[in-house]
Amino acid sequence: MKGTVFAVALNHQSQVDFWHDSFQQEPYKTLPKTPVWFIKPRNTVISSNEVIPHPTGEEVQSGATLALVIGKTARKVAIENAAKYIAGYALANEVSLPEIAFYRPAIKAKCRDGFCPIGQMANPESIDELDIITEINGQEVDRWSTKDLVRSAAELIAALSDFATLQEGDVILLGTPHQRVSIKPGDKVVIRAAGFPSLENHVVQAGEKA
Repeated sequence: MKGTVFAVALNHQSQVDFWHDSFQQEPYKTLPKTPVWFIKPRNTVISSNEVIPHPTGEEVQSGATLALVIGKTARKVAIENAAKYIAGYALANEVSLPEIAFYRPAIKAKCRDGFCPIGQMANPESIDELDIITEINGQEVDRWSTKDLVRSAAELIAALSDFATLQEGDVILLGTPHQRVSIKPGDKVVIRAAGFPSLENHVVQAGEKA
């Protein structure tokens, strides 16, 4: 992927349910009214069959999701026109340290080297009820459906393009459930969904600081 990778937090109903009570307390007192965005910078992006570095002493979690790929310049796009700006979708893994906040997602948790594997693009007829499956070392460990996303792909394009001009090749990660899967060095992580090339990555111990 050649563009900027945008990601959205709290876009799966299980996340909203889990964090609901916390957001009713100080200083927030309410759930976010608009999407909570963060960016996976270029150093995080790897392809299928590349390795995910595992930082020493950290818990690392896999977050299987879909990546929406922008096909042409998009600015202030209406929801009903959003499909015209989608080049396709790809499987992705929003790898992260455990999430402890969402108004300002932690850079150290989200932006480490290799923390955003993205697979090959496909053009499915629909992503409305797509099962996203995670396998570790050949065993299925997680499955979730896109029907539980809070905001649709079209709604996310409209919300993001309202304040940021999106370019061809930019990517939007559509969100992950609250429940994530811990991964460790030596694991083979495979993400699958019907109609998509699988996304496969091995986890390796990150090298010591030079």
